[in-house]
Amino acid sequence: MMISRTVLHAVISAATVCTIGALPATVAAEQFPDQPVRMVIPYPPGGALSVTGAVIATAAEAHLGQPMVSLIRAGGGGAVGATFVAKSRADGYTLLLGDPSINVIRPVLEDLPYTADEFVPIARFTHSPFVFVANKDAPFKSMKELVAYAKDNPGKVVYSSDNINGWTYTAFEILKREADINMRGVEFDGGGPAVTNVLGGNTLAYAGVPSVVQDYIASGTLTALCVSDTERYANLPDVPTCVEQGVDIKWGAWIGLFAPAKTPEDRVQRLRTAFNALAEDDGFKALMKRINADLNYLDQPAFSEMLSADSKAVKN
Repeated sequence: MMISRTVLHAVISAATVCTIGALPATVAAEQFPDQPVRMVIPYPPGGALSVTGAVIATAAEAHLGQPMVSLIRAGGGGAVGATFVAKSRADGYTLLLGDPSINVIRPVLEDLPYTADEFVPIARFTHSPFVFVANKDAPFKSMKELVAYAKDNPGKVVYSSDNINGWTYTAFEILKREADINMRGVEFDGGGPAVTNVLGGNTLAYAGVPSVVQDYIASGTLTALCVSDTERYANLPDVPTCVEQGVDIKWGAWIGLFAPAKTPEDRVQRLRTAFNALAEDDGFKALMKRINADLNYLDQPAFSEMLSADSKAVKN
């Protein structure tokens, strides 16, 4: 995601001054946490996780009873940050803001310095479809036109991708398979640099969650091609689904919080309680809406079930 500094500063300021929720009386008596909690962002600044993470970190203090610090640990398409958390002390003070790429797809398909089993899920915050977009000067203005152009010009459509086996990478792999077209992807280390290159004209297309691309679509700097869902996205009602454009793509992405696998159960439960309360907080909901993030919260049991199903789907 790329978001203007003005908007990001406004969000953080709003989170600081608004009443996110009264601090429960029981928090003061809790032994954990009694110091700041670190949330590791495994991608460069400007991406979906960094902006969503900034809101979560700022708003969570009222429910944790301690500051939450957002820490960028980028590199290796997210693997550096994920490994850092997996190998950290399992005391609940170092958490990972993860996604399908680093917590499901890549651990199944690649030999990484960590495994998916080295994490325990805490909660899922968002779930969104993808919006395929193009540079405003691209020679296509719809998904049908992109497919036709790619068939007439094999290999000439160059698109931005996050990293091999990442969520944007996978979205385009599905597109190429379903439409039987030949396009070239350029892998960047996160959504921030990926969308920047589309805006700058270095690449022609990208697929991002609404929080990444919606403001650019509204400003006319990116052209929306289609939405990868079974129905049109409520905030972009004029953008057709990919199925409406003749390509069967139903693919989305989520953002969730994880702790090292051996974190004591009582601390996991304390974190769950805090983030459950955060998800119900009207101030937090307003802030997530402000950055176009689709709040779709799952507590640990449902999140764990979803992760298991996703992992089985990738393996098959």
